[in-house]
Amino acid sequence: MSTYVVGDIQGCFVPLMRLLEKIQFDSKKDQLWFTGDLVNRGPQSLEVLRFVKSLNKNALTVLGNHDLTLLAVAYGVVPYQSYHHTFSDILNAKEKTELIDWLRHRPFSA
Repeated sequence: MSTYVVGDIQGCFVPLMRLLEKIQFDSKKDQLWFTGDLVNRGPQSLEVLRFVKSLNKNALTVLGNHDLTLLAVAYGVVPYQSYHHTFSDILNAKEKTELIDWLRHRPFSA
């Protein structure tokens, strides 16, 4: 069993998958620790959230500032603005409530 620490995915799902392929990540025995900023900037924030959530106990995730901004937008604390454009796929996803709730329960630190 190996543990890998990854930070600042920022919605870049394809590069994340390439990295996991390169390190030969095995979701049945290895563990990933994500140090925040799963979303924003990159084009596939929704795919990143779906993937990390699907890892269940094989992933430890803490919140970053981009994740907190998504939560603030999702709960109407701050208005949706053009610089949040990479959140639209999450905010329009059929499982939006489930993903936002899952993200909301991630800690600030391990």
